[in-house]
Amino acid sequence: MKQLLLILLAISLLLIGCEAAVGDKCETSNDCPTGTMCDLDSPGGYCLVSSCETDEECPEDSVCVFFQKDLSYCLKKCKKNSDCRKSYTCRDDLEASYKFCYVAPDGVYGRDENNKLDYEPPAESQQGE
Repeated sequence: MKQLLLILLAISLLLIGCEAAVGDKCETSNDCPTGTMCDLDSPGGYCLVSSCETDEECPEDSVCVFFQKDLSYCLKKCKKNSDCRKSYTCRDDLEASYKFCYVAPDGVYGRDENNKLDYEPPAESQQGE
């Protein structure tokens, strides 16, 4: 009986450790944490929170990033590119209190064709910690 309880405890701890977070890949919003949504416009999907005003409104390990005056999202915090998933880079080119993981664009960085910004990801060694 003790062994069964230990096994069940180990399994539940593994499941808790696998909980989705902001910045994780997704196919639907059901793949994301409660209160977040799946952005399918991002490669592999991206769990995020829409319409934040401050970092305090964002889940742990995420930051409120302003794309435009009325367009903001909670995105995953990062210090360097390797903190981000493949196809994403650690950026600091928009209004945010911290670097964030977001798609490494080829020109488009505003959700539509009218908001194109040129962007060249900084070299890993040039991005301070």
